[in-house]
Amino acid sequence: METHEGVVEFRSAQTTSGREMIMLGRVQVGEISPSVDPRSRFPICFRLELPDASSRAWQPARDVADARRQVVGKINDWMIAAGLRPNGAA
Repeated sequence: METHEGVVEFRSAQTTSGREMIMLGRVQVGEISPSVDPRSRFPICFRLELPDASSRAWQPARDVADARRQVVGKINDWMIAAGLRPNGAA
């Protein structure tokens, strides 16, 4: 699988406990957050805001690692669809 390694970063949102900002380069494109419903099967959720490829709806995740994995996959797919080549690809 081609990946755009090193372009996605996760930063702690210092104002709210347990939240992370999803950064694409220097631009915030989403966030990861604990679920609002403590009874939810999915204790973590995330949302991305990418042109032509996202909704404002929160997506479920099993844990922060799962959310990060899903985010990186979705951003990678978006970048490939935009015609951007992964690091080192010809």
